[in-house]
Amino acid sequence: MNGALKIKILLSLSLLILMLLAAGIMSMLEFRKMGDSVDGVLKNNYQSIESAKRMTDALEREDSGLLLWMIGDRDSGIGTIHRSDSIITKAITDAQANITETNEQQSISVIIDAYDKYHASVLNIVEKESSVVEGKQKYDTETQALFFDTKEAINNLMVLNQDQMNRQSGIVKEKSRRAMMPAIVSIAAAIIFAILLNFFITIYFIHPIRKFINGVKEYYPEQGRLNAHVVSKDEFKILEDEINILISRLLKKRDASNE
Repeated sequence: MNGALKIKILLSLSLLILMLLAAGIMSMLEFRKMGDSVDGVLKNNYQSIESAKRMTDALEREDSGLLLWMIGDRDSGIGTIHRSDSIITKAITDAQANITETNEQQSISVIIDAYDKYHASVLNIVEKESSVVEGKQKYDTETQALFFDTKEAINNLMVLNQDQMNRQSGIVKEKSRRAMMPAIVSIAAAIIFAILLNFFITIYFIHPIRKFINGVKEYYPEQGRLNAHVVSKDEFKILEDEINILISRLLKKRDASNE
Protein backbone atom coordinates (compact mmCIF):
# COMPACT_ATOMS: atom_id res chain seq x y z
CA MET A 1 0.00 0.00 0.00
CA ASN A 2 1.77 3.09 -1.29
CA GLY A 3 2.30 5.75 1.37
CA ALA A 4 1.16 3.53 4.26
CA LEU A 5 4.53 3.70 6.01
CA LYS A 6 4.55 7.51 5.85
CA ILE A 7 1.07 7.62 7.35
CA LYS A 8 2.16 5.39 10.23
CA ILE A 9 5.06 7.71 11.04
CA LEU A 10 2.93 10.85 10.85
CA LEU A 11 0.20 9.35 13.01
CA SER A 12 2.69 8.35 15.70
CA LEU A 13 4.19 11.87 15.71
CA SER A 14 0.81 13.62 15.66
CA LEU A 15 -0.14 11.91 18.93
CA LEU A 16 2.70 13.62 20.77
CA ILE A 17 2.09 16.95 19.05
CA LEU A 18 -1.58 16.99 20.04
CA MET A 19 -0.86 16.05 23.67
CA LEU A 20 1.89 18.64 24.06
CA LEU A 21 -0.21 21.34 22.40
CA ALA A 22 -3.12 20.59 24.71
CA ALA A 23 -0.85 20.64 27.76
CA GLY A 24 0.81 23.88 26.66
CA ILE A 25 -2.52 25.64 26.06
CA MET A 26 -3.83 24.48 29.44
CA SER A 27 -0.69 25.75 31.18
CA MET A 28 -0.87 29.16 29.50
CA LEU A 29 -4.55 29.61 30.30
CA GLU A 30 -4.06 28.56 33.92
CA PHE A 31 -1.08 30.83 34.50
CA ARG A 32 -2.85 33.72 32.78
CA LYS A 33 -5.94 33.37 34.96
CA MET A 34 -3.79 33.04 38.06
CA GLY A 35 -1.71 36.12 37.17
CA ASP A 36 -4.72 38.31 36.44
CA SER A 37 -6.62 37.37 39.59
CA VAL A 38 -3.60 37.63 41.89
CA ASP A 39 -2.50 40.95 40.44
CA GLY A 40 -5.95 42.51 40.88
CA VAL A 41 -6.51 41.29 44.43
CA LEU A 42 -3.02 42.11 45.70
CA LYS A 43 -3.12 45.56 44.12
CA ASN A 44 -6.42 46.42 45.80
CA ASN A 45 -5.35 45.02 49.18
CA TYR A 46 -2.02 46.83 48.98
CA GLN A 47 -3.75 50.15 48.26
CA SER A 48 -6.07 49.67 51.24
CA ILE A 49 -3.12 48.85 53.50
CA GLU A 50 -1.27 51.95 52.28
CA SER A 51 -4.35 54.08 53.01
CA ALA A 52 -4.50 52.63 56.54
CA LYS A 53 -0.81 53.39 57.07
CA ARG A 54 -1.34 57.01 55.99
CA MET A 55 -4.22 57.29 58.43
CA THR A 56 -2.10 55.90 61.27
CA ASP A 57 0.85 58.21 60.55
CA ALA A 58 -1.39 61.27 60.23
CA LEU A 59 -3.32 60.35 63.40
CA GLU A 60 -0.08 60.18 65.39
CA ARG A 61 1.06 63.51 63.95
CA GLU A 62 -2.29 65.09 64.87
CA ASP A 63 -1.85 63.80 68.42
CA SER A 64 1.67 65.22 68.47
CA GLY A 65 0.29 68.54 67.20
CA LEU A 66 -2.13 68.62 70.12
CA LEU A 67 0.70 67.97 72.54
CA LEU A 68 2.72 70.78 70.91
CA TRP A 69 -0.26 73.09 71.38
CA MET A 70 -0.55 72.17 75.07
CA ILE A 71 3.12 72.84 75.81
CA GLY A 72 2.88 76.33 74.32
CA ASP A 73 3.83 75.98 70.65
CA ARG A 74 0.25 76.72 69.61
CA ASP A 75 0.71 77.92 66.01
CA SER A 76 2.85 74.92 65.08
CA GLY A 77 0.47 72.60 66.92
CA ILE A 78 -2.67 73.91 65.16
CA GLY A 79 -0.94 73.74 61.76
CA THR A 80 0.05 70.12 62.38
CA ILE A 81 -3.50 69.23 63.48
CA HIS A 82 -5.11 70.71 60.34
CA ARG A 83 -2.57 69.13 57.95
CA SER A 84 -2.99 65.75 59.62
CA ASP A 85 -6.78 66.04 59.42
CA SER A 86 -6.57 66.68 55.66
CA ILE A 87 -4.33 63.62 55.15
CA ILE A 88 -6.65 61.38 57.16
CA THR A 89 -9.72 62.62 55.28
CA LYS A 90 -8.01 61.97 51.93
CA ALA A 91 -6.86 58.49 53.04
CA ILE A 92 -10.41 57.59 54.15
CA THR A 93 -11.77 58.73 50.77
CA ASP A 94 -9.18 56.57 48.98
CA ALA A 95 -10.08 53.57 51.12
CA GLN A 96 -13.79 54.02 50.37
CA ALA A 97 -13.02 54.03 46.64
CA ASN A 98 -11.08 50.78 46.93
CA ILE A 99 -13.44 48.47 48.85
CA THR A 100 -12.87 44.82 47.92
CA GLU A 101 -13.55 42.81 51.08
CA THR A 102 -16.89 41.86 52.59
CA ASN A 103 -16.55 43.78 55.87
CA GLU A 104 -14.32 46.57 54.59
CA GLN A 105 -17.07 49.20 54.34
CA GLN A 106 -18.09 48.47 57.92
CA SER A 107 -14.46 48.83 59.07
CA ILE A 108 -14.15 52.18 57.31
CA SER A 109 -17.40 53.38 58.88
CA VAL A 110 -16.01 52.50 62.32
CA ILE A 111 -12.86 54.50 61.50
CA ILE A 112 -14.88 57.51 60.40
CA ASP A 113 -17.00 57.44 63.54
CA ALA A 114 -14.00 56.97 65.86
CA TYR A 115 -11.94 59.67 64.14
CA ASP A 116 -14.79 62.19 64.13
CA LYS A 117 -15.08 61.79 67.89
CA TYR A 118 -11.32 62.09 68.39
CA HIS A 119 -10.93 65.08 66.08
CA ALA A 120 -13.90 66.82 67.74
CA SER A 121 -12.24 66.29 71.13
CA VAL A 122 -8.97 67.77 69.81
CA LEU A 123 -10.75 70.81 68.39
CA ASN A 124 -12.66 71.21 71.64
CA ILE A 125 -9.38 71.62 73.50
CA VAL A 126 -7.81 73.91 70.91
CA GLU A 127 -10.77 76.13 70.04
CA LYS A 128 -11.73 76.75 73.65
CA GLU A 129 -8.22 78.03 74.28
CA SER A 130 -7.98 75.74 77.29
CA SER A 131 -5.18 76.19 79.73
CA VAL A 132 -2.41 73.63 79.89
CA VAL A 133 -3.95 72.06 82.98
CA GLU A 134 -7.45 71.94 81.48
CA GLY A 135 -6.15 70.64 78.18
CA LYS A 136 -4.09 67.92 79.83
CA GLN A 137 -7.03 66.92 82.01
CA LYS A 138 -9.37 66.61 79.02
CA TYR A 139 -6.68 64.76 77.05
CA ASP A 140 -6.15 62.23 79.84
CA THR A 141 -9.85 61.68 80.55
CA GLU A 142 -11.23 61.67 76.98
CA THR A 143 -8.99 62.48 74.01
CA GLN A 144 -6.33 59.84 74.61
CA ALA A 145 -8.91 57.04 74.82
CA LEU A 146 -10.50 58.29 71.58
CA PHE A 147 -7.03 58.33 70.00
CA PHE A 148 -6.48 54.66 70.83
CA ASP A 149 -10.00 53.75 69.67
CA THR A 150 -9.31 55.38 66.30
CA LYS A 151 -5.92 53.74 65.98
CA GLU A 152 -7.42 50.33 66.74
CA ALA A 153 -10.13 50.84 64.11
CA ILE A 154 -7.50 51.73 61.51
CA ASN A 155 -5.43 48.71 62.52
CA ASN A 156 -8.48 46.46 62.05
CA LEU A 157 -8.78 47.70 58.46
CA MET A 158 -5.12 46.94 57.88
CA VAL A 159 -5.42 43.45 59.39
CA LEU A 160 -8.49 42.73 57.24
CA ASN A 161 -6.53 43.38 54.06
CA GLN A 162 -3.39 41.65 55.31
CA ASP A 163 -5.41 38.52 56.09
CA GLN A 164 -6.82 38.60 52.56
CA MET A 165 -3.29 38.84 51.14
CA ASN A 166 -2.30 35.81 53.22
CA ARG A 167 -5.35 33.90 51.97
CA GLN A 168 -4.50 34.92 48.43
CA SER A 169 -1.00 33.57 48.96
CA GLY A 170 -2.53 30.19 49.78
CA ILE A 171 -4.72 30.39 46.69
CA VAL A 172 -1.65 31.17 44.57
CA LYS A 173 0.10 28.07 45.90
CA GLU A 174 -2.92 25.93 45.09
CA LYS A 175 -3.25 27.40 41.61
CA SER A 176 0.45 26.90 41.04
CA ARG A 177 0.04 23.25 41.96
CA ARG A 178 -2.86 22.96 39.54
CA ALA A 179 -0.89 24.76 36.85
CA MET A 180 1.85 22.15 37.23
CA MET A 181 -0.52 19.37 36.22
CA PRO A 182 -0.33 20.11 32.47
CA ALA A 183 3.45 20.02 32.72
CA ILE A 184 3.24 16.64 34.45
CA VAL A 185 0.84 15.49 31.75
CA SER A 186 3.32 16.64 29.11
CA ILE A 187 6.13 14.67 30.72
CA ALA A 188 3.96 11.58 31.03
CA ALA A 189 2.82 12.01 27.43
CA ALA A 190 6.41 12.28 26.25
CA ILE A 191 7.34 9.09 28.12
CA ILE A 192 4.35 7.23 26.74
CA PHE A 193 5.07 8.53 23.27
CA ALA A 194 8.69 7.43 23.51
CA ILE A 195 7.57 3.92 24.45
CA LEU A 196 5.00 3.82 21.64
CA LEU A 197 7.41 5.28 19.12
CA ASN A 198 10.02 2.69 20.08
CA PHE A 199 7.39 -0.03 19.65
CA PHE A 200 6.26 1.22 16.22
CA ILE A 201 9.80 1.76 14.98
CA THR A 202 10.77 -1.72 16.13
CA ILE A 203 7.73 -3.36 14.52
CA TYR A 204 7.53 -1.39 11.28
CA PHE A 205 11.20 -0.51 10.68
CA ILE A 206 13.69 -2.61 12.61
CA HIS A 207 12.01 -6.00 12.16
CA PRO A 208 11.48 -5.64 8.37
CA ILE A 209 15.06 -4.41 7.92
CA ARG A 210 16.38 -7.36 9.92
CA LYS A 211 14.27 -9.70 7.76
CA PHE A 212 15.79 -8.15 4.68
CA ILE A 213 19.28 -8.57 6.12
CA ASN A 214 18.64 -12.23 6.99
CA GLY A 215 17.01 -12.80 3.61
CA VAL A 216 20.03 -11.36 1.80
CA LYS A 217 22.41 -13.49 3.91
CA GLU A 218 20.45 -16.65 3.15
CA TYR A 219 19.86 -15.90 -0.52
CA TYR A 220 21.41 -18.05 -3.26
CA PRO A 221 20.63 -17.91 -7.01
CA GLU A 222 19.01 -21.31 -7.14
CA GLN A 223 16.47 -20.08 -4.62
CA GLY A 224 14.95 -17.90 -7.32
CA ARG A 225 13.59 -15.18 -4.95
CA LEU A 226 14.46 -13.24 -1.84
CA ASN A 227 12.54 -14.52 1.15
CA ALA A 228 12.38 -11.55 3.53
CA HIS A 229 9.05 -12.76 4.93
CA VAL A 230 7.61 -9.23 5.16
CA VAL A 231 3.97 -9.49 6.23
CA SER A 232 3.05 -5.80 6.41
CA LYS A 233 1.40 -4.14 3.45
CA ASP A 234 3.61 -1.07 3.24
CA GLU A 235 6.72 0.15 1.41
CA PHE A 236 8.81 -2.70 2.82
CA LYS A 237 6.49 -5.24 1.21
CA ILE A 238 6.63 -3.30 -2.05
CA LEU A 239 10.41 -3.27 -1.81
CA GLU A 240 10.50 -7.03 -1.30
CA ASP A 241 8.24 -7.57 -4.32
CA GLU A 242 10.31 -5.23 -6.49
CA ILE A 243 13.54 -6.96 -5.45
CA ASN A 244 12.04 -10.32 -6.37
CA ILE A 245 10.91 -8.91 -9.74
CA LEU A 246 14.44 -7.64 -10.29
CA ILE A 247 15.90 -11.03 -9.35
CA SER A 248 13.48 -12.73 -11.73
CA ARG A 249 14.57 -10.45 -14.59
CA LEU A 250 18.24 -11.03 -13.87
CA LEU A 251 17.77 -14.78 -13.72
CA LYS A 252 15.87 -14.72 -17.03
CA LYS A 253 18.61 -12.63 -18.58
CA ARG A 254 21.23 -15.03 -17.26
CA ASP A 255 19.38 -18.08 -18.62
CA ALA A 256 18.95 -16.37 -22.00
CA SER A 257 22.70 -15.66 -22.13
CA ASN A 258 23.55 -19.28 -21.29
CA GLU A 259 21.40 -20.51 -24.13
